[in-house]
Amino acid sequence: MGFETGGLKLLGGIDLQIRRGARTVIMGPNGAGKSLLLRVLHGLISPTTGQVFWQRRPLDKVARQAQAMVFQRPVLLRRSVRSNLKFALHVRGKKGRERDSLINRSLAAAGLTALAHRPARVLSGGEQQRLATARALASQPELLFLDEPTSGLDPASTAASGELFL
Repeated sequence: MGFETGGLKLLGGIDLQIRRGARTVIMGPNGAGKSLLLRVLHGLISPTTGQVFWQRRPLDKVARQAQAMVFQRPVLLRRSVRSNLKFALHVRGKKGRERDSLINRSLAAAGLTALAHRPARVLSGGEQQRLATARALASQPELLFLDEPTSGLDPASTAASGELFL
């Protein structure tokens, strides 16, 4: 699998298998294509050569529903903290009590219960990143892509974000 644009090969010769239950770390210097690779694997960008497979089938919408991604910079909707979680779960088909329970558990785990009705975009950087991580985890993905989600956070926010995975 690979990716080219404007005559430049940005990814090439990628042959990767991610095992269920395993943690896979992709390391390399700045500009090596790590973020691009994650976006291709998640289906946000199509490879220009080869294909991405999910459970031995080409990556499709159903496969993407089983995945979630947390970016370096949080991507939040112009809604409340709670509504960000609600929308993500609605897209995944979660409704009623199940959805509300997942929202409440996610808010508590992220330490955001008291901020549930605040606009998501006025949160601090660390709070926004915890919300983005909680939103990804709330969907209970089979595969979670993390693109340096704590790279711009202070040590306390990094620790708080890391606690979401325990």
